[in-house]
Amino acid sequence: MGLVRLNLSKVACFWVAILLAILPSVAWSQGLLPEGIIAWQGGYRSYKSQENAFDSNFQLRPIGADYTMQFDNDMLLNGKGGKDLQRLATVLQSVGDPSETRLDLGVLKQHVSADISATVFGLAYGASKDLTLFIGAPWTTAVVRNKIEFTGNNNAQAILDSLGNIAFDELRKGLEQASRLDVATIRNSIESEGYGPIDHWQYSGLGDLQLGVKTAFNIELIENMPVVFEYSPSMSLPTGHADNPDLINDIGLGKGYISVAQSLVERMQITTYFAIGMDQMYAYNLDARVKRRVPESNESVVAADRKTSVLYNPGDDYELGTSLELGTGMFKGTLRFSDHRHFADQYTGSIEGNYDKLSFNSNTELITHEIGFSMNTVDAFQRKEFAIPFIARLTASLPAAGLNSPSFEYYEFSFTSFLR
Repeated sequence: MGLVRLNLSKVACFWVAILLAILPSVAWSQGLLPEGIIAWQGGYRSYKSQENAFDSNFQLRPIGADYTMQFDNDMLLNGKGGKDLQRLATVLQSVGDPSETRLDLGVLKQHVSADISATVFGLAYGASKDLTLFIGAPWTTAVVRNKIEFTGNNNAQAILDSLGNIAFDELRKGLEQASRLDVATIRNSIESEGYGPIDHWQYSGLGDLQLGVKTAFNIELIENMPVVFEYSPSMSLPTGHADNPDLINDIGLGKGYISVAQSLVERMQITTYFAIGMDQMYAYNLDARVKRRVPESNESVVAADRKTSVLYNPGDDYELGTSLELGTGMFKGTLRFSDHRHFADQYTGSIEGNYDKLSFNSNTELITHEIGFSMNTVDAFQRKEFAIPFIARLTASLPAAGLNSPSFEYYEFSFTSFLR
């Protein structure tokens, strides 16, 4: 008897929503440009080292917690340790005293962390007084570290010794192999299926390219208190690194599909120093053909021969935010609350298998609050009171709650200037 297809989950499943946090920085965050004016924008976003994630109960837990596996008798009987270990545990139930032949092989643990950053460059052009065109591209960097441990007491040899001559050859062979279950055995089981690096993965490259336009108009709902509406349709192209079915620790730094979004921002200036705003974004995500390893049942380390092209129907995205602004002159502070949701994905393909497992927990939600501080010299430049027109902004985004999502805490600096 050997070990087959241990139920060790692919770490990347925690990162399916990562681009939801990276891409918004590419969208042109300033108002309309005057006709003929070109603006450029550079930014850098650094994420706090990712070691925790929100689970399906909105609880924050270590990323590796979902991969902790107790190789005890009940787990083995359920088949989560592979078919051969399941057969071994079943046979032992009918041999000797069941209370003395319950397998307990140890505990598998993973300790996962990731460091992520994104550098963004964007250009915008005032095509007319009512229309601004923009393009943005992030350069993403990620490093994932994964430490595997196998601890606890393995009682397979003790059971074999207690059975003595009762143990027939196949049972003896199975217990001897089970007694040698360790990190090396598990690693070999994963690598034998053609998976890539287990302990360390890193990537640096272009993220998803974003193109869009923006227009704006005013409506005076209350006398002397107009509301500014900014409408912006955009499209992101799948130019970034998407999930690779052969890499067990990679992160989806690109969506892998085309996304068409539209956003609407409303802003009301209550006083000279105080404004309130709301924003909504909806993204329709187009189907794509992608490579995936389709599990036969509930295994997570899927055999290499199960890799095939499948139809990926990604769920759409929706974000709702509200903001408060306080400032005067060149300086302004902002407090924003937002709720971003990604609806469940679906997969279909030509081979039989458990496609529901591919989309398990793909519905995500992340509730955040952002604190921002900005310096804007444009008006002062126009009055010839400042030498250079620019907008500099520092933002801290802190997660408050989430569902099936990493705990995306990040800090971002952006700088915008203008060319005629």
